[in-house]
Amino acid sequence: MFPNFSVHTGFGLPVPYETPISPSLSAGIQIHVSGTPTGNQFEVNLKNQQDDIVLHFNPRFDASALILNSAQRGAWGQEQRQSLPMQRGVRFTLVIMATNNGFNIAVNNSHVCEFYQRVPMYLAQLVQVKGDINLESVQVYGGGMGSSMNIPPMGANMPFGQPSFGQPSFGQPSFGQPSFGQPSFGQPSFGQPSFGQPSFGGDFNVGFGFPSAPVVVPTPSFPMGGGGGGVPSIQSCRIHPGSRIFVRGFIPPGAQRFELNLLQGYNDTDDIAFHFNPRFDARTIVKNHRRNGQWGQEENQPFPSYMPLMPGIQIDLQIACYPDKYTIFMNNQLIAEFYHKIPAGFVMALQYKGDITVTSVGQI
Repeated sequence: MFPNFSVHTGFGLPVPYETPISPSLSAGIQIHVSGTPTGNQFEVNLKNQQDDIVLHFNPRFDASALILNSAQRGAWGQEQRQSLPMQRGVRFTLVIMATNNGFNIAVNNSHVCEFYQRVPMYLAQLVQVKGDINLESVQVYGGGMGSSMNIPPMGANMPFGQPSFGQPSFGQPSFGQPSFGQPSFGQPSFGQPSFGQPSFGGDFNVGFGFPSAPVVVPTPSFPMGGGGGGVPSIQSCRIHPGSRIFVRGFIPPGAQRFELNLLQGYNDTDDIAFHFNPRFDARTIVKNHRRNGQWGQEENQPFPSYMPLMPGIQIDLQIACYPDKYTIFMNNQLIAEFYHKIPAGFVMALQYKGDITVTSVGQI
């Protein structure tokens, strides 16, 4: 599903600016706004024409504060104040993701805060941007199809990294995989991705897929980029139904096995809600959980025949949490499912260890 897309053509979008929210605002819908603050303050409002504002996002540079609020029939609620996540004169990308409880808000790939719903989401019909801003783009991403959580669909064209919204090029639509530049031990290599410029043909289609997730902040005691040679690394991340984790890594030649664990804490001995363990020496994926130090019954499955899962390659993993299960996609292919043995919503960290070098982790 492609977004409603407005992109600058060298002169920026006019401000104030409004664009419709379609489909209707609900859990899983994402709104992306890119631009550069130029003055004291600007606003992004999810609203209708009757002065109902479901979310009011208002950076105030003169007050060094981010103000969040809502209004119904013109009556404002209690302000929620946060520290400023951006700077005047510095380009930013804002991501607002609707959840079952309200909104997750991220700026420049970093989670900023949550705003709990006060006004019914369905009342929001427009994205409005106004104030002191050079506005580049406003996008509304649908929540996907076939999912009870309205999580955007997993699969093709779901690369990592922050989209770059520069000048559009006009020609045939481009839907190929992004190209990457970092050397990868003789295998086809992947560095930090670049979506390139949006490409348009006769139909208004966007040449990139699902947007990236905000980067998870590493837990200080465990270095980022570890995991190789059996040395575990742990990163803080709160997982609940509707969440998704992105992991990019390299499986070195001669690898035998690695594992990803969703921990209910920050220590190696904490309970594991989901243990994902590809074993190259046995060509088997082992799935399990651990509670109170005791492992559950292993669920084993052979490596999928439709994709190359082997040492010496770069992998992109996506773990999604649903109300009843976790799913794992590798390189845009569904490879595993694991039904909850421990109730979802208590995961606090991602652990990776074994024969894998992790280069980036993200979360929405």
